[in-house]
Amino acid sequence: MGHADAERIAGILSELDRLRAADLRTTVVSLGDQEVVAYRCSIHGAAVHRYEHAPRADPDMLASFESRLGVGLPADYVHWITRVGDGGAGPMLGLLPLAQEAEDASIDYSADFPFTPERPCASAAEDSETGWSENIRRILRGATFLADEGCGMYNLLILRGPAAGQVWWHSHEHAAALPTFHPGTGEPLTFLDWYELWLARALDPERDQVGSFAEFTVHDAIHP
Repeated sequence: MGHADAERIAGILSELDRLRAADLRTTVVSLGDQEVVAYRCSIHGAAVHRYEHAPRADPDMLASFESRLGVGLPADYVHWITRVGDGGAGPMLGLLPLAQEAEDASIDYSADFPFTPERPCASAAEDSETGWSENIRRILRGATFLADEGCGMYNLLILRGPAAGQVWWHSHEHAAALPTFHPGTGEPLTFLDWYELWLARALDPERDQVGSFAEFTVHDAIHP
């Protein structure tokens, strides 16, 4: 692992422990003849993942997927899923495992994601079923579902094409895919940027937590 990524990941894990300690609450609920543990969290989606990491990615599975993909995965993402966990604690409803698809999607991992920050995929016209289907077909190329925001909205990690390594916001309902930008630098978000931004907002008592990464897109492109 690169030294810079190792330091950033160590910092994220330390802050995640701090957030878990502040946010995760449990209570025992009686259900007839049995008792179950219920979880209460104020951070969006945290009651789903409960700040727990999934098992690390299997190296053989990872090598097989990269062979199928035809390129290497983004380095910071690989470092995370091989050293921390392939899924679990993270932004929105939690980090999804590599190549876990949603909305009955079938992603073409051998093709490039065709969009760029300069030319994103704006929402399809509301009355155009053909336009919606064409947008979805093009979006589902060279990317993996990174996190579920709920209500048919997702974060994608781009794996192939000119936007590789970037995190994009995707609305299945509107057939839109838009790049997300760091509010400080104006640069497209990478995987670790995305995680750090969510975590910093979750820990800041003076600011609202991130409810959707649509906040970090160019909003005019959602409804042109």
